[in-house]
Amino acid sequence: MRRFVADKAKSLFHLSRSFQRRPEPLNPLQSLLLTRFLSSTSIVDCPSPSPSSSTMDPPTPLTLHTINPKVLKCEYAVRGEVVTIAQRLQQELKDNPGSHPFDEILYCNIGNPQSLGQQPITFFREVLALCDHPSLLDKSETSGLFSADSIDRAWTILDQIPGRATGAYSHSQGIKGLRDAIAAGIEARDGFPSDPNDIFLTDGASPGVHMMMQLLIRSESDGILCPIPQYPLYSASIALHGGTLVPYYLDEATGWGLEISDLKKQFAAAKSKGLSVRALVVINPGNPTGQVLSEENQRQIVEFCKKEGLVLLADE
Repeated sequence: MRRFVADKAKSLFHLSRSFQRRPEPLNPLQSLLLTRFLSSTSIVDCPSPSPSSSTMDPPTPLTLHTINPKVLKCEYAVRGEVVTIAQRLQQELKDNPGSHPFDEILYCNIGNPQSLGQQPITFFREVLALCDHPSLLDKSETSGLFSADSIDRAWTILDQIPGRATGAYSHSQGIKGLRDAIAAGIEARDGFPSDPNDIFLTDGASPGVHMMMQLLIRSESDGILCPIPQYPLYSASIALHGGTLVPYYLDEATGWGLEISDLKKQFAAAKSKGLSVRALVVINPGNPTGQVLSEENQRQIVEFCKKEGLVLLADE
């Protein structure tokens, strides 16, 4: 496996040098391919260009030695070594059926239920379709194809969007009308006041995680408490933003439960090493473990964060 990854890195390294020999820079696709590989592994190393070659060729702007070292520290299981090999095997099965003693590959590195046949929720898809193609709302046949609830919700959302166009830029926190609706929903569910000005909408959880890491991490002396096992987005994001992962371990014997005593132990150990622990990540239900924290456990976590002055990052 290491040889496969190293060979791939070597080919990408020479590819990046060949780009430089031409007057034009890396095009977006080439940059994306090289960046995706570099962000998925930290074991690859390539030799620096020899002095003789440097006198012949212009300096290479992007190599494994000149990119941000924090990127090399990232190990992201969504696009790591095993996934790369799995994708290669899948292509081999497609190109040459029977080439391996199996005929299917199941990807378990991320939760991806719709790839396994789970159907999406119809209401969400209908509302999205109508908002992205609002002219459908003016057609008489739409009422027979879409539910009345979906049509009503699409009109409500479009009325909040400038120009009634989903392609229009909006407020950096998200469309105000949608944040108002979300705040009302949170308040109705939890019985606690929710301010729409405190809500930030992101295009998925990953940008939200990166936003918080960028906000919290100032240097390697800043630590983030994170469950093990965990969805590797967190460890990769902490490394990318230059912080330090402070692990706390879920107990397999109790169904991957969280022992608050272990949490306190890891927190104290991190502080004794000079780390400033800034936040606690809680994934509930657990990913990849699937456990659900008890109400008492959740209360203990909130009280612990309040006592120690930690930001609680609840991935739920």
